[in-house]
Amino acid sequence: MADSRQQGLYRKYRVQRSDGRDKPDDKHSDCQYFVLDLTHDPLARLAANHYADKAEHDGWLLLADDLRRRVEHERRRTIQAAQEEVDE
Repeated sequence: MADSRQQGLYRKYRVQRSDGRDKPDDKHSDCQYFVLDLTHDPLARLAANHYADKAEHDGWLLLADDLRRRVEHERRRTIQAAQEEVDE
């Protein structure tokens, strides 16, 4: 298997909005999305925390708080899983 660090940006996920506003001719029909793996990718957690900082700055306080909590939850979960592997 090739080193994924050599692939750059590529289409890996299909994202569908849960509110249905991505149907043809809707506002979000041609939007591009970038998926972050908060569980396994430490760079994703850094990016999400930076996004939370900017969201807070722009007044999205609940979004910023929710995002920071989710990132911290996933960080702790990753640490716990790694510790359980060591303990086995």
